[in-house]
Amino acid sequence: MFSQAIGKKMKGMLEDVHAGLRIFFLSVCIPGLALAAWPARALAQPDGGLPGSFSREGVGARALGLAGSFAGLADDAGAVYWNPAGLVLLSKPELTVNHITLFSGTSSDFIGFGLPFKRLGAMGAGYLRQTSGNFQKRETPFDTPTSFDISNTLLQLGWAIGVPAEYTPEVIRGKISLGVGLKSAAQRIDTASGSGTGADAGLLYRHNKGLSIGFVVQNLMAPAITLISKSVSFPRVVDIAPAYTRAMGKDLKATLAARTNHYGGRFHPAGGLEVWYLDRFAVRSGLEAKGFSLGAGARLANYQVDYAILLHELAPSHIVSLSIKFGMTGPERAEEIRRGMKKLDQEEGKRLARSYYLEGLNAARDGNLPAAIGNLEKSDLLDPANRQVERKLGELKAEYALQLNRQMAETSVILARQQYAQGNILVSLEYWKAALQVDPANEEAAQAIETIKSRLGSQETETLARAQRDILDVQVSQFLTRAQGLREQGLLTEALAEARKALEADGGNERAKTLIAELDQAMREKVAQLSREAALEDERKDFKASVAAYQAILKMAPAAPGIDEKLKTARAAVSVKVEPAHKKEAERLYYVAVDQYLKKQYAESSKTLARILELDPGSEGASKLKAKLEAALK
Repeated sequence: MFSQAIGKKMKGMLEDVHAGLRIFFLSVCIPGLALAAWPARALAQPDGGLPGSFSREGVGARALGLAGSFAGLADDAGAVYWNPAGLVLLSKPELTVNHITLFSGTSSDFIGFGLPFKRLGAMGAGYLRQTSGNFQKRETPFDTPTSFDISNTLLQLGWAIGVPAEYTPEVIRGKISLGVGLKSAAQRIDTASGSGTGADAGLLYRHNKGLSIGFVVQNLMAPAITLISKSVSFPRVVDIAPAYTRAMGKDLKATLAARTNHYGGRFHPAGGLEVWYLDRFAVRSGLEAKGFSLGAGARLANYQVDYAILLHELAPSHIVSLSIKFGMTGPERAEEIRRGMKKLDQEEGKRLARSYYLEGLNAARDGNLPAAIGNLEKSDLLDPANRQVERKLGELKAEYALQLNRQMAETSVILARQQYAQGNILVSLEYWKAALQVDPANEEAAQAIETIKSRLGSQETETLARAQRDILDVQVSQFLTRAQGLREQGLLTEALAEARKALEADGGNERAKTLIAELDQAMREKVAQLSREAALEDERKDFKASVAAYQAILKMAPAAPGIDEKLKTARAAVSVKVEPAHKKEAERLYYVAVDQYLKKQYAESSKTLARILELDPGSEGASKLKAKLEAALK
């Protein structure tokens, strides 16, 4: 059995290797064979004589490894150059830089940046500079030659936005994005220089089955540069670039891309193939009229390095690119958390707590306070000593409570108006009262209540008051009965909460006032008793017992002066007394209990928590988790 399993595994590995070799063969050899068959005339199509030729050389090792067939993909910061409509594909801010070594002292450098927005599309910027040196000039054939250089620069700004689905025709099963770009081109030859501005436009269509098509018009408004006396304009370039991406098994993904851009009175076709393995390693090849290209890339988290070599007639050109993305998307953070939960320890717990914290802040910025609070509560459990998380969690909970109150008040006001318009005056009155109870400063509710009361006759008013009194008496009786039952069970804090609900419902209820006074006195006595017990346990060095006493005090009187500091001191003393092996085991079990709690396995988490408190009674995290479990089990 064992040998059969090993054999199957080895067979699967060999199949993966063979598949990779086949893809590599296709990516390298097919364009090579096509190049051999390409007409010699096509290979000899010059571009250098046209104005602005430096701006058509291309940027990025990935794109140039595909022979510039990138306008139909355009999914990185280089989109500002290739197709501004592709900027919407950026999921987070991205910076890319590349260097191209050409020939005869000529090199080209590019830096690009893309910034996506949540609702306003995305913007990008790019700067391209090409320099050539060591040229010589003479005024007459007999003069000593002097050297000069040539430089060309292109500054680009782009913006793109996706077309909303409701504005996309149903026959088009995919997504469309539109982009525009502004550019400023400058050229300097020795001491003569000039510059001009222009604009580009792009469209990108993405089908949900891997097909995409880019349509770009470069120099829609053409830059015109005057060096000495004659002005020259960059030619208009129209590029149609299809691409098709398909997964080949679970580890490989291949993309075929092409372009057929037109300028200078003729077409300039090109094509390329890219294959990714595990979405981390890539090989590329491409073919165009100027020659053949090969490339490779590697990706790790937010970093990507690419290399390409262009085998042209004059000399090989080498391109190196580095791309850096910033931040983490929601799905990436969720995957990081999923992986981290499998190997939780204190260090991993803090790292995951940070991930939950950042996810919570993102949700809060998006206005999703329930999700934000949920993520911060998880962060608080994974890193219980982090006071920053505690403070932010408290702020968000307070903000959410205000938000709920506003929503309740708004809903009550809407219903009150509707019922009043329908002639249901008494029902409307109840809704206005509910709105005023949630928002005491609501002048509209107060005025509406007075207006309705003035419209009611004395008999209607008396009937309404009697009905309200009966309902109130039932509610108050229920609150007081629950409060008395909790008091008998020794649950003074919970009993006091119910008694206060009764007094809020009926501010003049003497039974509620008396019970609250009795409970306040009982809690003060209990706090005093627990304080004496805790102090005695401190003297006896039984810090485990004193921790329990201080926790009980804070449960009844959270604002009790000095108790929080005493609890911290007692916990520290307990931690010192806990054997290292027990402390390590308690730490391991704590994250097991947290994992169980997050999976809503509350019974299992409670059992694990009981074992933790046996090993390390002073664990602050265990105390927080215990409170959350008790609330969940209610």
